[in-house]
Amino acid sequence: MRFSYRRAWFVLLATAGPPLLGCASHDELSEQTPWSPPVETAPKTQLIFTNEGPLSLGMREQATITVRTDPPSSDEVRFVLLGDSLDATLDRVAAPMDAEGAATVTMRAPNKATAYRLRAWIKDGPAAELPVTVSGDGFATLHVLPQYKGKRAVTTWTVSVLPRSTCEAVAPLLPEDAPADIVKSEPVDAPLLVEKAPVGPTLAVSVRAGHYAWGCATASGLIAGTTQTIKVNIIDKPVVVGKTDLDVTLDFVPAQTPFLSMMNAAGKSLLERFAPANVEMATALLDEMAARVPAPDAALFADARVASGWDTITKDHLAAQPISLRSAIEGFLQKGTAAPPAQLAGRLTALTAVPGFGMFSPSRFGVVPADEAGMPGTHLVKIASEPGDNVSTSGEIFWLPSRYAGGACKSVALEGAPEGTTMDDALATIAGCKALGEALVGFGTCDATCLAGLCQEALATRWDAAQDGSAIEGKIGLIQIFAAAGATVDDVAVPVSLQGSWLGSVTDGVIVAPVEKAPITGVLPGLGETVPADPPPEPEPPSP
Repeated sequence: MRFSYRRAWFVLLATAGPPLLGCASHDELSEQTPWSPPVETAPKTQLIFTNEGPLSLGMREQATITVRTDPPSSDEVRFVLLGDSLDATLDRVAAPMDAEGAATVTMRAPNKATAYRLRAWIKDGPAAELPVTVSGDGFATLHVLPQYKGKRAVTTWTVSVLPRSTCEAVAPLLPEDAPADIVKSEPVDAPLLVEKAPVGPTLAVSVRAGHYAWGCATASGLIAGTTQTIKVNIIDKPVVVGKTDLDVTLDFVPAQTPFLSMMNAAGKSLLERFAPANVEMATALLDEMAARVPAPDAALFADARVASGWDTITKDHLAAQPISLRSAIEGFLQKGTAAPPAQLAGRLTALTAVPGFGMFSPSRFGVVPADEAGMPGTHLVKIASEPGDNVSTSGEIFWLPSRYAGGACKSVALEGAPEGTTMDDALATIAGCKALGEALVGFGTCDATCLAGLCQEALATRWDAAQDGSAIEGKIGLIQIFAAAGATVDDVAVPVSLQGSWLGSVTDGVIVAPVEKAPITGVLPGLGETVPADPPPEPEPPSP
């Protein structure tokens, strides 16, 4: 019958006096600051052009433009022409606001067709821009049709038009904001119309979705008063794997028979190092306790051990416990390692200074924390962007099978135990360290409580050393990973989720268990769900 040592947990309830209620004195209350209404903040000033943009002018045409503040102010407004304004001029670079908060500037258009922007601003205050288009032959409307065959979710298209330019000139700047004198955004299901495009010069028409997809087409030969359709082929910005930072989970499904053989070997190593079958546990425990006694008291411990027959007392005590330490560990191992760990989880972070590489920091292996499974804190891995919004990663993760087996034992041993209970506490409960201390009475200044503490420390030391069996035997485990996953990206094409599969193998240094195919997912740190992606390509291990 399996012993549940959880029945042996005891909760010591300490009583205390009634809680103290803090109360303020009359003098303290009288010194409190009286309530006062909140101070109203001044409304934020806006600068607004009264002309509806874009402003369309003929060559050398003159126009008076008004800008006002809301609410009205007496600030000075400054003006400047931006973009390809050619020989356009302003009659002033600054103007005071009148009593109604308005100021004017007169602009003369250049003698060639173009487009540019008039910028107005208040020093240390707001600013506004007015698009201006100039044509000697009139204006046309562009009906822009983005041609996108990618799978990224697009909600809004933004079109930018730069007269007297070509795609060859602006393409190197895309998908960032290209220089443009006419900019317009529309929902993906609405017509993308650019009105008052100047007739005459060539136009660089660039279209983007966020900053993750873009395209450009050069328009020319516009006819005044007509609408011209222009198709713009859109391509995806490559996935920016160099900024990847995701919590990654790999479902762990190795071939069960070889993996359980690994666990059986690791469990035997752990068990034989902690509670050897051919060694009297009472003797081993007392020897370990003696090793923890300070040197000045070592002789006192040895004398008491012989004189009081501690070996016999300890042997009888351990035999009287509901279950032996060896049997308890065997039971924990049987349950904790009956199946492979369900998942390997960790954080995948690209190394920005080393393109093509990243770090995988494991957090847990099944229910066992990664560090308790003998996994180093970080592992160097390869990471790359693949066609079709896919990301590949590969690497090797080290682990110690006996450490993992010990962590699995701990998980079983502490089921139902009070929060804060350790494996040391569990071992001490199984061995009855408190009762053993009372049976041994004491030596020198070390009483029964002191001996119970030595018993627990001795068991903890043996347990920790037993978990290092794989390292001592040179059986360093290795998990080999080759993964390919579809990526969902943010506005600048940085991955925000992954969903795909991985294959590889796991070994304890002797036995190898292949992993044929298993899911891999990734989410932004702090999120609990993965955004679904299209089926990814099959991962392939590299050629030898």
